[in-house]
Amino acid sequence: MKDLLYLKDLRKDEINEILDLSDHYLNSKSPHEFGNLLKNQSIANLFFEPSTRTSASFQVAAKRLGAETIIIDEKKSSATKGETILDTIRNLKAMGVKAFIIRTGDKNLFKPLIKDMGSDTHLISAGESSISHPTQGLLDLLTIRQEKGSFEDLKVVIMGDISHSRVARSLMEGLDIMNTKNVTLISPEEFKPEMRFFQSANYEKDPKKGLSDADVIVTLRVQKERIESSENSLSLEQYSNHYQLSEDKLGLCKPDAIVMHPGPMNRGIEISDHVADGKQSVILKQVENGVAVRMAVLTQILN
Repeated sequence: MKDLLYLKDLRKDEINEILDLSDHYLNSKSPHEFGNLLKNQSIANLFFEPSTRTSASFQVAAKRLGAETIIIDEKKSSATKGETILDTIRNLKAMGVKAFIIRTGDKNLFKPLIKDMGSDTHLISAGESSISHPTQGLLDLLTIRQEKGSFEDLKVVIMGDISHSRVARSLMEGLDIMNTKNVTLISPEEFKPEMRFFQSANYEKDPKKGLSDADVIVTLRVQKERIESSENSLSLEQYSNHYQLSEDKLGLCKPDAIVMHPGPMNRGIEISDHVADGKQSVILKQVENGVAVRMAVLTQILN
């Protein structure tokens, strides 16, 4: 694996290998056991959109593997003087940086970068517009496997602003590869995605119908930063009344259903406090898994 931009580029055995390695890192009794795996390697974090969990977990993952992380703040970089991202990367490559972890809202950034990269330089997507978030997809798959054991016989529900969600796209790619046949998308018409990206999934407008007998529920926030004002006439209050994952809606799912959320959560809008902090929530487990998954990805690509 040279780069990681889209989960659809991976095979089932490659995903399982990453998940197995992630579990290995999680189960280690020594926090310093892997500190030399990426010793003397330099990794650059280029985040052109805000991030808390993804940015921090990549930094923690790199540190635990012994790598050095260079954090590029766009507002303080030479980009403010007109330097292109490609020139920034070329200069960092000249300093010996081998891997670039990039988050961008630009749908056209990665293709030209891939063409310019040599065989010894690696790109990892930390989120691409509304298109892809592969490491989030992997940590979601890891969490589901830990809690449910397998993927084949599950009903997975993804509910919320699906049309603007890179998380939903990547998770769907992963579930398809792992042979999850029963995936239901729940959203108002305003947030219904292009179904060509979710060909094996069912769409349901009514949460009460869609949530019935679910094993896994992934809730998504309304991505106000990606929505044009003319795109959506649904108020947050209306949305919350119909699509918030509350205790009564969770009661429609299987008793052992798990609740997931990629963060950041808008409590009281797409998810209630009781559900977010309840016994069926594995949201903080997802965050913990994020470090292990990103350790595994960095190891597979750089070691």
